[in-house]
Amino acid sequence: MREFRFVITPFCNYRCFFCHRESACGQINLMLKPSDYIFLGQVGKNMGWSTVTITGGEPFISPIFNDVTEELKQLGIRITVVTNASLLARPSEMLRNIEQVNISLHTMNPEVYRQITRVNYPLENILSTIATIRALMPELVIHLNYTVIKRMNDSNEEFEKVLRFGREVKAEVKFIDLSTTDMDIVTNADDIVKQLKELGFQIKNQDAWQYCLSRRDEVTRVTKCPFNGKHADLPTRDIFVDSDGTLYKSYGGYLAINALNEIKSRDEEHLRQKMKILF
Repeated sequence: MREFRFVITPFCNYRCFFCHRESACGQINLMLKPSDYIFLGQVGKNMGWSTVTITGGEPFISPIFNDVTEELKQLGIRITVVTNASLLARPSEMLRNIEQVNISLHTMNPEVYRQITRVNYPLENILSTIATIRALMPELVIHLNYTVIKRMNDSNEEFEKVLRFGREVKAEVKFIDLSTTDMDIVTNADDIVKQLKELGFQIKNQDAWQYCLSRRDEVTRVTKCPFNGKHADLPTRDIFVDSDGTLYKSYGGYLAINALNEIKSRDEEHLRQKMKILF
C-alpha cells in the first residue's frame, strides 16, 4: 500500500531523544494550507491511494488539523494520525474524522517514559487517555507504536506489559527498530522478531517493511523504521510531504524534491513527474 504522509507541523510538546520529526529537516516553513493538502489527497486518490497518514511533530498542535482531516474525509480517504496522545482532551471530537490512531507508547515504566520523552507528562495520564478513547470509540483502530531501545525498554517483561495493555484496550502493539547513529542502543528488527518468538509468537506473514506475528488470538507487528540507514535498500512505500512542500521518500535514502510550485499551482502532471523520481 502506498500513501502520502503529511507532516503538517514540525513542532511537538515532547522532546524524545531519538525523534527524527518524520523526515522534516532544515529551516521550518509552514507554507501549505488546508486546500494544498486536499489537492494532494485528491492526487493520491487519482493514483489509487485510499489512505493518508497525518504526522509531525505532534499533529494536534497544528491549527489546521481539523480543516485538513474534515475535507480529506469528505474525499473518502481513510485517515491515520500519529500522536503522543497528550493533547487528546476531547477524543470523540478530536478524532471524529480518523479511522486509525497510532499512539507513541515506548514503555510502561513511568520513569523510563520520562527519560524517553524528556517531559514530565505522567504516563498514567496517557494510559488513561488510551482507555478512554477505546471506551468512547469502540470501532477506532488503535496501534501502539513501541520504539525498541536497547537496555531501556527491551526486556521481555517490558514487552509483555505493553502487550497486556494492548489486549486490555483492544489495540495492536507495533514494535519499531530505532533510527539513530548510536548503534550501541539499537536492536534491529530481526532481533525483535526473534525475541517475540521466544515469547511464543510466530510469523504470520511479512513483506519488505514489516513482520506480522501472532500468539493464539493476539497479533503484533515489527516495523522497520524508514529513517534507519540500514534499510536504505528497501523499496519506497510512502511519500512524506513536509510543511514547506518538500517531498521525501520513505526508505531508500533521503532524496528530497521541492514541489511547492506544483502544489500551489495545482499542477498534477508535473507533481506526478517529481513523485516518479522518488519511486
